[in-house]
Amino acid sequence: MFEFIFSAANVPFGVALAIVFFIALLEGVGALFGAGLSQFVDSMLPEMDFDLDIAGPEIESPGIFVQFLSWLRFGQVPFIILLIVILTLFGLTGFALQTFMAETLGAPLPAWIAAPLAGVASLPLIRGCAGLLNRIMPRDETDAISRTELVGHHGVITLGRAEKGSPAQARIKDALGNSHYVMVEPYEGEHALEQGDQITLLRQDETRFVAMKNQTEN
Repeated sequence: MFEFIFSAANVPFGVALAIVFFIALLEGVGALFGAGLSQFVDSMLPEMDFDLDIAGPEIESPGIFVQFLSWLRFGQVPFIILLIVILTLFGLTGFALQTFMAETLGAPLPAWIAAPLAGVASLPLIRGCAGLLNRIMPRDETDAISRTELVGHHGVITLGRAEKGSPAQARIKDALGNSHYVMVEPYEGEHALEQGDQITLLRQDETRFVAMKNQTEN
């Protein structure tokens, strides 16, 4: 059993679960001093620059990566929690895959084949688990008001570059000061909304919002 767990074919999955254990250890030690790791990381994230502009050939759909992160519930649960979910489900899925292959074929797959397969297979599980946590976790940032009531409120582009047909993620403050993460596109006539731009929501179009950049005084 231990020979299988620590075999070279299972290194990526063992490392993933080991990182989860290390994060939990740091979180526990930090809690003893009144500041957990998750609180520290979440306090740092708003100041981080997620530069998604990629030098090289022009990309037809620059919003695909942003939409993928949004699909994974990025920004809807604390970053450390999402990281733990990703690593845990990747590791468990990998071990389950390798166990199945070992029982079926007599040997596990090479790590360089098993890791991508486990990564893809774990994506729906990650999304589902993050969505469940988003519903049950107590938090300061809530969706207590209807999304339609966010129209007219101000916010900032937090992830990506918003163009027509290619939305980016924005953080919007409601009247109570709570934060909501939504996908936005620029208003007709505006070329793009860049990360860090201050915006106002003008209307809701199905699952996304239309926004305009706030005018700032020079």
